[in-house]
Amino acid sequence: MLFTLEIGGYRIAVHEPHEHRCLVWPIRPFEAFLVEDSRPADITVEVAVVPVLPDLPNTRLRFDSNHGHWKLFESHDGLLLDSLSPKTLTSRARACLSPDYRRVSAWVLPDDHQGQAGWLPMHLFNPILEICLLSILAREGGLLLHASGLLYQDMGFVFTGASGTGKSTLAGWFAERNARVLSDERMILRRNEASVTMFGTPWIGSGAFAANAWAPLSRLFCIRHGEERHRFETLPASRIVSFLLQQTFLPYWDRAAMDATLDSLIALTQQIPCVSLACLKHPNVVEAIMDHHLSTPMTAV
Repeated sequence: MLFTLEIGGYRIAVHEPHEHRCLVWPIRPFEAFLVEDSRPADITVEVAVVPVLPDLPNTRLRFDSNHGHWKLFESHDGLLLDSLSPKTLTSRARACLSPDYRRVSAWVLPDDHQGQAGWLPMHLFNPILEICLLSILAREGGLLLHASGLLYQDMGFVFTGASGTGKSTLAGWFAERNARVLSDERMILRRNEASVTMFGTPWIGSGAFAANAWAPLSRLFCIRHGEERHRFETLPASRIVSFLLQQTFLPYWDRAAMDATLDSLIALTQQIPCVSLACLKHPNVVEAIMDHHLSTPMTAV
């Protein structure tokens, strides 16, 4: 079995050569990210479905997720990852990762679903491929934000904030006005010298929005609950970076990727207007956002 996904402009090719039955795949959010062409993959994954996971020698623990879900070790020729079941806390998959995270050899245990035996590709994505994708993205100056993002009237908006502050609600209100919502849970941002591009992802929030699409980012809003009225505020770059840092998925296990992430957050505030928005839970916030966007200069902090 061979399939390829594209997420954030990165191609992930997964190969399981023995044609074991694939369970619960593709699930709906990921289905839109499946692609078919011959372009080289950024991440290649060789999968073996095995009755017993191999013992992988390791030299040093590099990172423990601290939730009992996965651990990353160093070896003489790369990285070793042990992924545990959140229900049983026993290993369900193991993988060898190349130092640049672009080549993966993975072993997964067989599973069953509604009486059918096979293997679950989602056990690769959470967390093995998420770790590889985030590490490469960060090293190359990109960000994965806890955020919703959309395209409306040729403008690309991202709304980031803590859980419960209204990212999915805002996305839904914009969708009612024919906006194209790329995601209401996680957005990928990639920079170049001239612009920032936002990408949808297959990870969904309560609104279940997920689109394999991208667009230039026009403005980023740091959102929170407001009182009495919608209120926009221009913040100094240091406060914006501090806010965004709390909503960024961070590659703690990789020093180079962490350093690049901090640099990217600072650079983002210099490239894109970033605005604090305290909003009420009312659909007229859409009009307020558009009025503010059209009446303020398109300049960064």
